[in-house]
Amino acid sequence: MKFGIDIGHNCPPDTGAKGIAKTEDVLTKDVGTRLMKKLSAAGHSVINCTPNTAATVGESLRKRVDKANANLVDLFVSIHFNAFNGTANGSEIFAISNTSKAIAQSVLKEIVKLGFKTRGVKNTAFFVIKNTSMPAILVECCFCDSKADMNLFDAEKMAEAIKVGLIGDSVDTSTPQPGTLKITTKTVLKPSTEQSSELSPETLFEIHPGDYPVMDFRYEERHYWIKFPNKDIGDRDEHFVFDEHAKVI
Repeated sequence: MKFGIDIGHNCPPDTGAKGIAKTEDVLTKDVGTRLMKKLSAAGHSVINCTPNTAATVGESLRKRVDKANANLVDLFVSIHFNAFNGTANGSEIFAISNTSKAIAQSVLKEIVKLGFKTRGVKNTAFFVIKNTSMPAILVECCFCDSKADMNLFDAEKMAEAIKVGLIGDSVDTSTPQPGTLKITTKTVLKPSTEQSSELSPETLFEIHPGDYPVMDFRYEERHYWIKFPNKDIGDRDEHFVFDEHAKVI
């Protein structure tokens, strides 16, 4: 899966809120950098959508959206921290599509396990989630001006919680995981994210019930990415298959 990660602000004049001990810019960079490393270690593609320079806040936001759209990422995740009056606290996530809201609920569930109060999933159409062409969520990890939240906050645990909410509590899959693909009903194999940019949409291939050895696999949101030992099917060895038709053991 290809993720677009947006480290909130960090692009003057687009700067974040002031916290008790650290600014939002510092906090989002800490969590976002850790999250990108975790997703990469789990075998996913990661695009850093944070711009280096911008003349205005509007340009900063547009650059983030443009990079996600240009790279055809599968999911856009923007990392932020709230600030209000020093007493408001908790975590909330913004999403506007049904798919995005489901992902947001999964991520929020994991963050709340760290002890933060849930403020729910909200549908305010912020620029970066309104203008991206893929499912998108904006995570307000907690309040950086809240003593209660900052006493709970740990960048490593927050990044891990967001990762688990996105892809599950998977082990490090940076090394190949051989297995057997068990097809239960006839279905189609789809091209992987990287290959699909070079192939026409109709390059789908039927696969019939049976057991197929695979050299590597990942489970990603109701489907498997699989790598066959050869390119006998469609002249490629990487495919996607939905879990309602298959299982890898």
